[in-house]
Amino acid sequence: MEMRIAFPALLRRFPGLALADADEQVDFRVFSVVYGLNTLPVTW
Repeated sequence: MEMRIAFPALLRRFPGLALADADEQVDFRVFSVVYGLNTLPVTW
């Protein structure tokens, strides 16, 4: 629930936020209790 609020707020705060390299494949944590990204390089 918190992330559903945090991400839109982050994008409103930084409207120029974008992936650093849109062609690069993101690295997911697959062997963890918490599923998600290891890193997400962005630019603004």
